Amino acid sequence: MAKSYYFYAFIPGKMKISLIIVTYNRPDALEVILNSILRQTEILHEVIIADDGSDEKTSEVIIKYQKSFPCKLKHVWHKDKGFRAAKIRNKAIKKSTGDCLFFSDGDLFFHPRFFQDLKRNIEPGIALIGSRVFLKKEATAKILNNHKPENISFFSSKTERNRLNSLRFSFAAKMMPTVHFSEKLRGGLLCALKKEIVAVNGWNEDFEGWGKEDTELVARLWFNDIKLKKLKFAGITYHLWHPHLSRQRIDKNEKLLLECIENKSNWCKNGLIKDEKI
Repeated sequence: MAKSYYFYAFIPGKMKISLIIVTYNRPDALEVILNSILRQTEILHEVIIADDGSDEKTSEVIIKYQKSFPCKLKHVWHKDKGFRAAKIRNKAIKKSTGDCLFFSDGDLFFHPRFFQDLKRNIEPGIALIGSRVFLKKEATAKILNNHKPENISFFSSKTERNRLNSLRFSFAAKMMPTVHFSEKLRGGLLCALKKEIVAVNGWNEDFEGWGKEDTELVARLWFNDIKLKKLKFAGITYHLWHPHLSRQRIDKNEKLLLECIENKSNWCKNGLIKDEKI
């Protein structure tokens, strides 16, 4: 894989990160997320809210924060026609201007040094897959009510599961090995160079309804010779509790994922470009 065109993005201070957050009618959670970005030690190039058809309450939150946000805060929206996270993420990619894309779900807020850690671990030819600490229902309710993120330690009683993911040893993160693709890998927290995402045609818009669209993107990156690395002991995120989403279309989505794996596909027809690979 030719990598010479990547070099400019890795000159210290020159790399531009575009954070893409998918959301749907969770303005309270979005406000917590935006506040967690405000307390970051690393200023981003831009934040793009990929809005899967929310009502005006979400746009009101975004407009409020746009006035004093430390970087560009963009709002990309389409009509509510059910769960179409893949489609709205592609729309956000087309509006992005960064060298590196980081995708995050709308139920995750960030440790204050998240993007500092992320920037230190980005490498050409490697897609980073983040992890999360799951919070209890009661702790989530308090955070949402206050509209502010909290500092949550390894010993906190607010953690429901994945407590080990709250440990931060940034020096150890760089030493983590790459991993082989597995159907258990999820791309809800995914970071790669924009050119690497574009090379596999972005998100597959055949995926509608919750589930597997993120794993399928990770699979296509893997089949396009992009290595995979879990971001551990750095890049900490906290998952806000919510009821389980509808899995009505999960069987169809699993079938699409299996087809990708069986065919070792590194391209999807219904992605950023609606055509066959040239």
